[in-house]
Amino acid sequence: MYRAGDAHRFWNAGDDELVCSGYIDPADNIEYFLGEIFASSRRSGGHMPSVFDAAYLTRRYRSEFTMLAVPTPVQRLVFPVLVAIGTLLGRYARYADAPEPIG
Repeated sequence: MYRAGDAHRFWNAGDDELVCSGYIDPADNIEYFLGEIFASSRRSGGHMPSVFDAAYLTRRYRSEFTMLAVPTPVQRLVFPVLVAIGTLLGRYARYADAPEPIG
């Protein structure tokens, strides 16, 4: 049983599309967050979201989620700079209707 603050990791170890189910309570914005991370990964043609999307989503929803694969100093020092650059470049229009963070 996981508790608040426990690390979780989702991945697909195979080549087929991953289909899974689970239960998260409270769900907050997890469906939106994971859906956008996945969509960014698909847009970038790889297994990772674009650095601008990862920075934006991780910063916006930092009260709910984090990306353990990205070191904390990078999230705290580099991601805000990337979000500022991405904002100047107009990279975040797709997130105009994003739900508000919880907490």
